[in-house]
Amino acid sequence: MKEAIKIISRIIIAALFIYSGFVKCVDPTGTAIKFEEYFDVFGTNFMIPFSMAFSILMCGAEMLIGIMLLQNLKIKWAIWLAVALMAVYTPLTLWLAITNKVTDCGCFGDALVLTNMQTFLKNLAIDLILLILVFNRNHYKNPLKQPIQIYASAGMALLVFGFEFYNLSHLPVIDFMPYKVGVNIPKSMIVPEGAQQDVYKMEFYYEKGGKVQQFTQDNYPQDDSTWKFVDSKSILVKKGYSPPIHDFSIMASDGQDVTDLVLSEPGYTLLVLFGSFKKADLKNIGKINEVVNKAISKEYKVIGLTSSVPEEFEVFKEKAKATYPIYLMDGTTLKTMIRSNPGLILIKNGTVMGKWHHKQVGKIKEI
Repeated sequence: MKEAIKIISRIIIAALFIYSGFVKCVDPTGTAIKFEEYFDVFGTNFMIPFSMAFSILMCGAEMLIGIMLLQNLKIKWAIWLAVALMAVYTPLTLWLAITNKVTDCGCFGDALVLTNMQTFLKNLAIDLILLILVFNRNHYKNPLKQPIQIYASAGMALLVFGFEFYNLSHLPVIDFMPYKVGVNIPKSMIVPEGAQQDVYKMEFYYEKGGKVQQFTQDNYPQDDSTWKFVDSKSILVKKGYSPPIHDFSIMASDGQDVTDLVLSEPGYTLLVLFGSFKKADLKNIGKINEVVNKAISKEYKVIGLTSSVPEEFEVFKEKAKATYPIYLMDGTTLKTMIRSNPGLILIKNGTVMGKWHHKQVGKIKEI
């Protein structure tokens, strides 16, 4: 019976780490975005440029630890690495459960969203099972010699991190995001009648005499010209119902909301997405323009979406030889729609029909 408990405990922890690591290795960019959110909450914005590096290391480590536990490779290493990760995760999720500063911890990427309290309780359960592995670490045996186990672990590491980098340089092999192929965007934006709404409070920051002071929406100095506006933040007080897609908004450069016009367009619409003009990889822009021209010849509507400021539009359109109109969209929404800058999404009557990384545009057959 004791032997069975040791084996089952090892398999449970291995399965959890493999699943958690896999769904994040599929989309390292999503975890990097979550790191940025954490750094912002903790006031460590100087670490944001390292978000992707942290994401790659953490996601890969989780999946690798799970594989090592499952295969009984360098089991003591795997156990202590799992303990080290849980020593970070458990207090962090306790803090989140208490403060709710980040509403989704991101432990299972976009594949499975838990509340902060559910996440903390899940981590407590993992800790308890992990204790069984720690106390029995000397009882787990592997017939393979130590050098072979090291080589096997290194080989697994290459496969895991290679899988991550493949997903970074292409679209995720499994799309867990709200804008996956087959999703109808308007239907996914519907809020049921009577659903609880989010409750926010606004914080305003004004500068005077070299000092920045925080104000609420009730006392900020809107009519006092001696104060200089610096920034404002919307703080979530109470989370309400959130539909799968809740941030899809398209604006013209003159401020006009054209979301409904785009989503209600009959037939096909090809979206060319640029998260930021300055960060766009234009190596394949020629192939993208070929696809655009073919779409136009078939009377598809073509529009560009970007988070860049309107002042950059004309310069970029000339540089990219873009003949289509360009509209504004939130940068986070663009990253959620597609993990590619630039990237293509084909929609029909508001339904996502296809998504392509800019490296894949030469293989598009649907248009």
